Amino acid sequence: MIDAHTHLDVRSFEDLEKMALSGIETIITCSHDPYKMSVPEVYLDHWDRLINLEVKRGKMAGVEVKVALGVHPMGYPKNWEVLIKKLPEFLENENVVAIGETGLHYLNEDEKKLLREQLILAKDYNMPIIVHTPEKNKKEALIEILKILDEVKIKDNLVMIDHINKETVDLIDRDVYVGLTVQPSMKISHEEAAEIIKNYNKKFILSSDLGSLKADIYALPRTKLYMKKIGVEEEKIIDSVYKNAKEFYRL
Repeated sequence: MIDAHTHLDVRSFEDLEKMALSGIETIITCSHDPYKMSVPEVYLDHWDRLINLEVKRGKMAGVEVKVALGVHPMGYPKNWEVLIKKLPEFLENENVVAIGETGLHYLNEDEKKLLREQLILAKDYNMPIIVHTPEKNKKEALIEILKILDEVKIKDNLVMIDHINKETVDLIDRDVYVGLTVQPSMKISHEEAAEIIKNYNKKFILSSDLGSLKADIYALPRTKLYMKKIGVEEEKIIDSVYKNAKEFYRL
């Protein structure tokens, strides 16, 4: 199994070990806003930690850790353009497999510019990109994201639109990857994720979105087991917990 979206820098070493023991082979840890990201230097140090320390911690725990680097919509400095210029040199690192997470959260114009610039980078560097949708105003944000994707003309296979739920899955009108986040306190339950996978034919990718808030380190094995219980096709199960993430991140 591949946990396709986490924030390991705020999780314990013991969590990594438990994930390895539960059958997780690879974990993707993404850039986020663990601090007040008020200046570009904070982000640069954050990126450095992910590609060095988090990868090392994974090896010590017996699980492969790969990295997504980007500027998160919930926390970015006023002069974020500096980070867009710096990001390409970080993308050359062998452990960086995607840009992200980026996306829309508050739906302001600065966020839209920030998302657009990172999508352009992903297009120019042929790099996968993780696009966040918010808990509130998810439909509105998703519609805006789809418009921006059309403007940038990025290939569908480079995009994962994340944190999708049963209210928004029908709005995905293209062949992008669709992220389902099993995090009952903030996103969807393992039962909801399983029902979506059972009832729709899309390129689903499951993740736990482990971070500093309440989450489930067993999100993937728990959802996998439940899918088997309710009779989800074996191919769909393998696709959602492993194959689609492997394909998207080119692992």
